[in-house]
Amino acid sequence: MEIITTHKNSDFDAVASVFAATRIYEGASAVLPKSLNPNVKAFISLHKDLFAFKTPGEVGLAAVSRLVAVDAPRWSRLEGLKDLKAKKDLDIHIWDHHEGAGESCASAAFIEKVGATVTLLVRRLKRDKIPITPIEATLFLAGIYEDTGSMSFPSTTAKNAKAVAFLLAQGGDLAIIQNFLRPAYGPKQKDLLYKMLKTAQREKLDDYTVSIGILEIKGHVPGLSLVVDMYRDILNVDVAVGVFFEKTRDRCLVIGRSAPETVDLGPLCRYWAAAATPTPAARCCVM
Repeated sequence: MEIITTHKNSDFDAVASVFAATRIYEGASAVLPKSLNPNVKAFISLHKDLFAFKTPGEVGLAAVSRLVAVDAPRWSRLEGLKDLKAKKDLDIHIWDHHEGAGESCASAAFIEKVGATVTLLVRRLKRDKIPITPIEATLFLAGIYEDTGSMSFPSTTAKNAKAVAFLLAQGGDLAIIQNFLRPAYGPKQKDLLYKMLKTAQREKLDDYTVSIGILEIKGHVPGLSLVVDMYRDILNVDVAVGVFFEKTRDRCLVIGRSAPETVDLGPLCRYWAAAATPTPAARCCVM
């Protein structure tokens, strides 16, 4: 049995990569974490008849012979699959867009510095002339657009643009994905931003202005990346880092943002033992 899965708190790139991989690994089962981002959950719920998947609890791990991990190069980022780590004969394939990512035990790794993991899978689909439906193309577009900030982040490459052109030619609908990619900014996010700004301090480090906000949160709060983006913009600093922690779950989420051509946040995120994008817009997570 072959399964394809991705990281907890899955975003569009993660889920799009899972379903793109099911077209490459024929017969493999898509396994999605229960913790999907709200906008992703809304999209999948709306099209549940078109995207079949299982949850980790529905998988008989003893029968799994191959694990394909997309946008999740480390065991710590997977949900409910830790028992697979002990299987010595497990064939592991990793697809990721973070350079330097990947467990050493992987038998095959497809890792390249592009703005979104699904870009790599779309390129393979195009090369092998594997047909996709318009709704699949739309989902894959959402993955690229969300992870590249609608093709505006410094991590965006020409390969992303080529993938987008191909997906549009396959019937991908940008109008549909715009309804799901609007950032969640409501009372919760506004309150967090206010608290961060209230205690904000600027520091000068090696000619760069830096601000670090530390805040306790309760439960999953969507849109934290947007909060940190706004925090950096309002303070007009080169680097902004938001440290959000949950005491009850002993969990910490670190999100960093830096201005283009300034600081590479990859080393910071690697220090926090997370897979991070080594670009001026890095995001890292420690569970």
